[in-house]
Amino acid sequence: MPKSKAQGASVIRKAQKSPQGENDIFALDIGTRNVVGVIGHMEDGVFTVSEAVSVPHKRRAMLDGQIEDIVETSRIVSQVKTALEEKAEMTLSRVAIAAAGRALKTKRAMVETELDGRESITENMLKSLELEAVAKAQSELDTDSTTDGMTFYCVGHTVIKYALDDYPIKSLLGHKGKKVEVELIAAFLPSLVVESLYTVMDMNGLDVCSLTLEPIAAMNVIIPPEVRLINIALVDIGAGTTDIAISRNGSIVAYAMATIAGDEITEDNIQKYLVDFETAENMKLTPPGEDVCFTDILGFEHTVKSDEFFSGLFPAVDQLADTIADNVLTANGTAPAAVFLVGGGSLIPELTNLVAEKLEIPENRVAIGGQNYRKNINLGKVKLIGPEFVTPIGIGITATLQKGYEFSQVTLNGGKFRIFDTKTVTAADLLMNAGFQTPQIIGKSGRGLIFTLNGEKQSLRGETSTPAQIMVNGLPATLEYTVRPGDVIDFTPATVGANAAVTVSDIAGEVFTKKIIIDGEEYTFGRTVRVNGAVVTGNYSVQNYDNIEIESIETLGDLIMSLPFDCSGIAFFKNDRLVRLDYILEENDAFVTKDKHTVTENLPNAARDIALKDEKASRTVQTLSGITMPPPEPAPVPAEPAPEADIGTSDSITVTLNGRLTRLEARTDNSPHEFIELMALADIDISDPPPSGNMILTLNGQNASFMDILHEGDSIVIKWDT
Repeated sequence: MPKSKAQGASVIRKAQKSPQGENDIFALDIGTRNVVGVIGHMEDGVFTVSEAVSVPHKRRAMLDGQIEDIVETSRIVSQVKTALEEKAEMTLSRVAIAAAGRALKTKRAMVETELDGRESITENMLKSLELEAVAKAQSELDTDSTTDGMTFYCVGHTVIKYALDDYPIKSLLGHKGKKVEVELIAAFLPSLVVESLYTVMDMNGLDVCSLTLEPIAAMNVIIPPEVRLINIALVDIGAGTTDIAISRNGSIVAYAMATIAGDEITEDNIQKYLVDFETAENMKLTPPGEDVCFTDILGFEHTVKSDEFFSGLFPAVDQLADTIADNVLTANGTAPAAVFLVGGGSLIPELTNLVAEKLEIPENRVAIGGQNYRKNINLGKVKLIGPEFVTPIGIGITATLQKGYEFSQVTLNGGKFRIFDTKTVTAADLLMNAGFQTPQIIGKSGRGLIFTLNGEKQSLRGETSTPAQIMVNGLPATLEYTVRPGDVIDFTPATVGANAAVTVSDIAGEVFTKKIIIDGEEYTFGRTVRVNGAVVTGNYSVQNYDNIEIESIETLGDLIMSLPFDCSGIAFFKNDRLVRLDYILEENDAFVTKDKHTVTENLPNAARDIALKDEKASRTVQTLSGITMPPPEPAPVPAEPAPEADIGTSDSITVTLNGRLTRLEARTDNSPHEFIELMALADIDISDPPPSGNMILTLNGQNASFMDILHEGDSIVIKWDT
């Protein structure tokens, strides 16, 4: 079907939209109930509004002035933007916005600087000084314990006082002096509030050219600087928040915020009349004097008389008035000279009278703002009525005064990130905000391991980390580097060192259990490991502060100590041969025990000689070798004095025993000296060992056995290890 002339003209007009001009301001007020957009420009100190659009939320995408549903909010913003573009025949690309929220914080800060007295103060010098004061306030807030680790951004500031050479002055521009001072109050909101606003703008292809605080925007409309000598409270009552600004002595001196606002009235209607949110809103907006007609959620239609309906709202309205009065008194310290109410909530019937009553000021000192701003605003042909348009117009005016804030963009690993112009952002700050964790930024060595092994403390170190690498514009940088607009940053995260790890097998070697036979009964031997008292396998991973005990049964002597019966009177035989205590056990060994008193064969000569000399040594040999010593035979009586005889080829030697020099006489049987000879001389009663004690035998600092050969000068230690 061919297009009509009207259709063709529409297409041509749409295609010929002009880009947004340098002086064209697109101001957007994203409220809890409505999104209001205004297009205007500043000329000779007057802000001229050319177009305006207001679109209500269909469902609750905002809560207490903060975006809850980004997608839904973006959809409404898109409708406002599209409608304004059609009206103005302009493609919008830049936007000025304002923030509100339930977590507003304020800080006062003062800075001063020395000048040479010859140079006039310029606007750039003044802005730099103000931003320095804002940065100081930001730093104080960042270290404030009440922020609970949250990141806050400055969304507006107002100067409380300028001073030149210690004298107060209204404006520093153009003056000369040696010392200037700026004191201001800065307002901050959590990064979540600010970032959600920017995300919505990004989704609509809009660059933010100015960000301010909603009550500051309203102040720039209702209470211009020349009126701020008066102590005035401006109360912006939206649907979700009530924002307050206080002027006094020519400056804005305080801000406050409450989360009780117009929605409290709406929610009261929902509960009382069983209606949905949109119906409750429409009921609230019914003009006084008209009956309120509505359909509840059950489908029943109702009509409520105007007087009855509005009198029913009184408790909720009274609570709102209480909240406003309390916050004004807290922020101002006393009742102000006058109060302006703006925002959609200011239209609630009787609210002005209730606020005046609670502040104890005359009723004619509380007024609804919005009708008295024509002095520096030109509405042209745009019909804007009502106080709900005060904030969006104020946002536009604030943008033209260059009193708003901007974010700058940097590139991090190919992605775009925003930094706040009034906040000093280091590379570390940027990386944290981008979601990198501390171990990725500064590296972290692996966790060490501490445990106890057989009563001795042991420790293992974790692996060291590989440090992170930061490149800024192609050059290496540190975490302390101050990020600048336009920087291109490439970040390689640090690698975290592995934690120290060790298994029981790494410490004890093979953990095993094997069986042997003693007199036909099955027993076990091997290496057992207990961790914190419980038996574990070799692949158990040692944990911090574990108590590890290794018990090895590898020789017959080890086995005898572990058997559940008394072995003091028995000897062990394998294949009819007497087995020594240092015999290394093998799986499936079969032993037969015999009474020691019946055993005489295979007794070592050295042990026999010692046993014959000393009864205590005899007990020692019996216990350690498991052999019963025969009673000593009486020495033969020589018929005549013994001649000096050859004492054998074995020489006498001197050794150190438990720190004492001990002489061992030459052996008559030419056999070498053995360790077991010293047992009787060590003065250790092995027939009565300490509970769970182990005997330590060392020869020249090394572990020894009873049959080790001794030499001149050897150092021997024999003792119980309890």
